[in-house]
Amino acid sequence: MVRLTQTAVVCLLFCLTAMAQEFSKYTFEGGGGFSAPSGAASDRFNTGWNLLFGGGYRFTKNISGMLEYQVDRFSLTNTLLQNNNQPDGFNTYWAFTLNPRYDFHPKGHINPYVTAGYGIYHRRLAFTDPSRATGYCDQFSGYCYNSGAPVVADFTNFKAGYNVGGGLNYALGDSGMKVFTDVRFNRFIAHNTNDWVSVTFGLRF
Repeated sequence: MVRLTQTAVVCLLFCLTAMAQEFSKYTFEGGGGFSAPSGAASDRFNTGWNLLFGGGYRFTKNISGMLEYQVDRFSLTNTLLQNNNQPDGFNTYWAFTLNPRYDFHPKGHINPYVTAGYGIYHRRLAFTDPSRATGYCDQFSGYCYNSGAPVVADFTNFKAGYNVGGGLNYALGDSGMKVFTDVRFNRFIAHNTNDWVSVTFGLRF
């Protein structure tokens, strides 16, 4: 799954690079990074990872409208696991949000921007049992495979949510491609144990 994701990301970036010169009004992005729980969520989740993909339209040289897809995944703290008498688990959010973005210096080598978005968020809290993981070894290749810890209980729901933040774009010559660093506060609107900060690095044009 990881290799498939990596291959898809590489292919997407190559395609977007080829399209950059032809569709200057359109903008695309892709990246990944780490996510840290904020406030009361720190008692439930450990620092995790995120993926961000998006595309949109430049209405002016400064203002763009983006449709973004973001995934954030966290492991669970010992406190939460002990309170639920579970050995392990994870919490995952994915979201589709509409995000206007304002670029302060769109033609500059370094371009700061701000963004905020609102949309639909999905949460999955799952408990797993590593002791039930099964494995298989191929006698011909010598490779061993692990099925991973099975999920023994999970809880899912949909809620509205939002994110707000900004970052910096670093232009890569005259290609139109940029490296970006993005920092955002995210909230799954349920209660105050669903806040986190995502830090993402990637490519954009």
